[in-house]
Amino acid sequence: MFRVVLGRTPTVAERDANALGLFKSEVFESRLSHMLDSEEFNIMALPGRVAQATKNWTGRRVFFLHVPKTAGTSARLALIEALGVPAFEYYNRVTYLKDEPAKLENNFWPFWVGHENISDFPNDFAGITFFRETRSRFLSLYRQYSRVGQEVFQILDPEIREETKRSSLKVLATPLGKWLSDPKLESTIGFYIPSKEYGRNSINLTEFRTYVDTLSSRKTKEILSESFSRFSHAAWSHDETGILRAVSGVSGREINVLPRENIFPNLDGLPPQVLDADTLAKLNAIQEKEAVLFKVAHEHGLVPLLSKSEADDLFEITAKRLGFTFA
Repeated sequence: MFRVVLGRTPTVAERDANALGLFKSEVFESRLSHMLDSEEFNIMALPGRVAQATKNWTGRRVFFLHVPKTAGTSARLALIEALGVPAFEYYNRVTYLKDEPAKLENNFWPFWVGHENISDFPNDFAGITFFRETRSRFLSLYRQYSRVGQEVFQILDPEIREETKRSSLKVLATPLGKWLSDPKLESTIGFYIPSKEYGRNSINLTEFRTYVDTLSSRKTKEILSESFSRFSHAAWSHDETGILRAVSGVSGREINVLPRENIFPNLDGLPPQVLDADTLAKLNAIQEKEAVLFKVAHEHGLVPLLSKSEADDLFEITAKRLGFTFA
């Protein structure tokens, strides 16, 4: 641990202090966290690692607004390869990020990624994002939330880990139609409506969701238009060629292969779900509400609009793949 993180061998005293107890995962995590936060690491090890990580950087500064369940994991890996630097993953799951992004000491980093609001990203970075047919995304999101409690996640904070499991088991026991009525449901639009005045992680706040819901159609279009002016590239998640073109365009490096991640979910243990008339009506209402998002993105030249038949085909394919049946 000392050789890898600090680049030196431990002293006898350090070896003795750490020899016992490191077989316990929580002790190892605590010691390693303390080492990474130490002044020695910041002075002796970190500059060299940063220099190594950015030596092939092209000079482009990019943020990737990653809406969950939009092929973002594969796109993130492609962007990392294209830009030649690791991603600063500014996710809600990173519990040590307490400050506003502009106040972080690593705000110089050239590539930021996050399930974050548009206002959380540096203004001078070129933006890239991806969209998915609305109903398909919510089916996938529901299945993901249902699976969390059945999978092993490397969440160090025990309270967050247990809360995540409880939330997942609650979703697992909730039919899709009822889950779609949850006021805490993440609308795609909320990622692109600036929420700076509500603070970090405000996309999860009831106050912010209420604000988004009460915006007039004209005001929503106006705000979205301003937000999309920050994006130079985008694509639909089902359009692999479009994703590769967007990644290549924003990075300045040609990328011809999209990594395959999170393609075939394991449906074992998940209860069957029937898409009845009431559930379909709720999904269609969400789709209609989010139509303005894609229309404004289209007006900015970011993506083509989907026809009704294209959207319906994508929805039916997704439903079948994720184990949903139609009443």
